[in-house]
Amino acid sequence: MVYSGMGIALEPPTGAAGIEIGVSRAEAQEQCAVHGEPEAFRRGDETIPSLVVRRAQGATIFVYFDDADTVEAVELARPDDGESITFRDIDVFAAPADEVIEALGQFAEVEVTESGHAATAPSLHLAFWRSTVPESPEEEEGRYFESVLVAAPGYGD
Repeated sequence: MVYSGMGIALEPPTGAAGIEIGVSRAEAQEQCAVHGEPEAFRRGDETIPSLVVRRAQGATIFVYFDDADTVEAVELARPDDGESITFRDIDVFAAPADEVIEALGQFAEVEVTESGHAATAPSLHLAFWRSTVPESPEEEEGRYFESVLVAAPGYGD
């Protein structure tokens, strides 16, 4: 298991990367600006625009809003440069997905879905995703999660 004390901390259900769940869009834009220039984007056919901060180094940060235009979730995409993204000292991108799931299991029930592509810890308000799952123990592709989402209670219900 990879442990780290530096980088970005996941703090469910209050936020991640200094971006707080429940704040207004204007406050979220200010909080995002610490990391870079936030830009509006939409997932699919969303009517409420989200924010993204594409950092030159480190994790890409996505901020999603509810109908009241307050932050309901913060998602971090796996950084290319090895920046640590931690939950309770577990580096969720440096450790293999199976180890992350096992470590999270010490704190809460973890549900693995989508044939291993997704894992959620509902009571921790955390969700993880990877685009592929390794077909053998020797295969490296898909061994690590590619994104983690910190959500407000009730997100996705």
